Amino acid sequence: MSDALAIDQQVTGTAHKLMPRIWILVWLGLGTLVPGIIIPKTTHIPILNLTGGSIALGFTVISCTLFAVALLLVGLNRRYLGSVRHFHDSLDMFVQNDAAPTMCTTDDGTIIYTNYAAQKRFGEVTQSSMVLVLGKYAANPVNVIFRLQRKARLARYAQEDIVTTRGHLRLSVHFLNQKNFIWRLEDLVEHSNDKNATGPVGFAMLLINQDGRIQFSNAAMFTLTGLRAQHLDRLFLDLPLRSNGLHKIKTADGSILARVMVCDRENGRREVLIIPCDAEEVAGAATGRLFDDLPIAMLKLSAQGTILMSNRLARRLLGHSMNAQIQFSDLVQGLGRSIKDWLQDATMGHGLNKSEVMQATHTEQEVFLQVGLSRIIENGEIFLVVVLIDATELKTLEAQFVQSQKMQAIGQLAGGVAHDFNNLLTAISGYCELLLLRHDESDPDYGDLVQIHQNANRAASLVGQLLAFSRKQNLQPEILDLRDTLSDLSHLLNRLLGEKVTLLVENADDLARVRVDKRQLEQVLINLVVNARDAMRAGGQVVIESKNLKIIEELHRDRAIVPVGDYLSITVSDTGAGIPSDKVNKIFEPFFTTKKQGEGTGLGLSTAYGIIKQTGGFIFVDSAVGHGSTFSILLPSLTAPVEILRVAAPVIQISTAKEEGVVLLVEDEAPVRAFAARALRMRGYTVIEASDAAEALELLSDESLKVDIFVTDVIMPGMDGPTWVREARKMRPDVKVVFVSGYAEESFAENQAQIPNSIFLPKPFSLNELTSRVHKQIQ
Repeated sequence: MSDALAIDQQVTGTAHKLMPRIWILVWLGLGTLVPGIIIPKTTHIPILNLTGGSIALGFTVISCTLFAVALLLVGLNRRYLGSVRHFHDSLDMFVQNDAAPTMCTTDDGTIIYTNYAAQKRFGEVTQSSMVLVLGKYAANPVNVIFRLQRKARLARYAQEDIVTTRGHLRLSVHFLNQKNFIWRLEDLVEHSNDKNATGPVGFAMLLINQDGRIQFSNAAMFTLTGLRAQHLDRLFLDLPLRSNGLHKIKTADGSILARVMVCDRENGRREVLIIPCDAEEVAGAATGRLFDDLPIAMLKLSAQGTILMSNRLARRLLGHSMNAQIQFSDLVQGLGRSIKDWLQDATMGHGLNKSEVMQATHTEQEVFLQVGLSRIIENGEIFLVVVLIDATELKTLEAQFVQSQKMQAIGQLAGGVAHDFNNLLTAISGYCELLLLRHDESDPDYGDLVQIHQNANRAASLVGQLLAFSRKQNLQPEILDLRDTLSDLSHLLNRLLGEKVTLLVENADDLARVRVDKRQLEQVLINLVVNARDAMRAGGQVVIESKNLKIIEELHRDRAIVPVGDYLSITVSDTGAGIPSDKVNKIFEPFFTTKKQGEGTGLGLSTAYGIIKQTGGFIFVDSAVGHGSTFSILLPSLTAPVEILRVAAPVIQISTAKEEGVVLLVEDEAPVRAFAARALRMRGYTVIEASDAAEALELLSDESLKVDIFVTDVIMPGMDGPTWVREARKMRPDVKVVFVSGYAEESFAENQAQIPNSIFLPKPFSLNELTSRVHKQIQ
């Protein structure tokens, strides 16, 4: 079949070459036919012994034969023009002597034509696949062929430069028709024609992917370094790569300095061209090393925001190696507007030398940066210089200040709510006591009244926790031996822990004494132990350890400063699940809890924190997930005997004895004022009521009015209690005072100290507490 095809091609080729002679045959045929037509049949030629009819017949036969031959040759010529051989012959006229290998392929990559240069380089590859030819050069020839043919169909031409083991190759393709493409391979770097040569000339080149993995390296690269590296970090000593930058390259004999050119290609690939430096460039590289060693984090950006240069501190702050060109906007956030717009304004000269605070996005921990910009012009091109300052500590202090302000606001809110509740509870428990005075135990309503009174006291205890959180609760400090306190409390703690959790109490023998409110300290320990129990669902052990601690240097911890001195240390440790590191700093915040929804209020630890801080102590926590938690309490210890300043709670006894005296009662809450006035009148006192300070001063302006004692609320609209009492003392200096408040005594202790003959009565108070305090003052 192939022989027949060859013969056919030879015939059609011959016909094509004979086309000029075919036209001669046509004209000869026409010339032969004419005599046969015009000679009469009666004509006789004696010499030839022929008649006219025989001559005409002869000319006709000859002309028909010439026409048949001409028509055959025309058909063969047309067939040749549409044949593959004609196509190849046409290509030969243009590319046969081209120095670049040129091949023609079908749309499926089959090679149907090669020029002399292609035959010399690849041998006989006709009817072979283009994939096999490119497989010697490209990592994925199928993708390269498909990509270029697709582009050529759209634009009729496409090209791509690829790095090969023998140099730099430019591959171009022309679109002929739906079935044929012409491929041309052009060497951009000269190489030896000797296939056995091992040292091609040209620049060292790499082909790398987005991750920095080396996909190809040419022979010049191996000649330069003597290494076969798989990744950039095995080859370069000072990543990231900077296009047109100087880099240190590791070689088998040490390191060399080379200029690196980086060119982005399709599919995220990059070509790296490496040119060894001359002496001048080596000297100039010292400047680059100086930039890298600067003690200030700096970047150099293009006008479009691309990072061109970065020193070591900048890379550390931003948490990015920058081994590829990357946008500055991809590494920071939090400006409040588009960072690209901000950089664009800077290139125009707006907002320079004005710092902004941003957050780095590629760091494991939170890192805040103070970013300043300046503009430089090099060779007529605008660049930006970025100076980075670590502002994490400053931002942390700002967050702590905001948190402190928030805590203060919540504390004021809690204190105000507690004050209002104490007024209500004073009225509830007071009127309940008035009812109890008119009923005995045999009365059917007596039990109901007792329940009301007890629940009012429980409500007062809850309000005390709010005041403890806001550090405004009423403390009753006393000197304690902590060993006795823990011994008495251990029975209750064992019941709270249950059977799965054991309690171990360890006390030092020489424990110093402390001056604290025993009831509040017990509340703190109970809260800590209950939290430890909840952290050990499967059981465990709680250890309470107390010992003396002497701090000889000022201790800074968790935003607190512990002064030098003697302290009593109480630690509560558990073997529970521990607290995650991101939640440790939040556990003392109000309403924050690590327990499941509905299992905790979030007030236990915040209450404990408030109690300890109001006592003058400190509380810290150490915890790790899976290793349990330890809460440490530091209380100032007593190194010498001190006078107990605690005002002992009076022993309340129901008395029916009548008292004498005039009481000016000033209270803005009508229910509280009505209860207090009624309680005092029951004891025989004459009570004059005033709803505020202005009304009280107006009553006292009557000099004929005799008053023995003032009973006044501290917090009132307008003029508060201490202020109006000082004003009244100008007219009546000898009148004694009982201050009443739902806040702690310490909240106005300074004002009270300036008013002699005054005592404090906290709300909620009972009927007997009020009358006994008034009686004690009048005596």
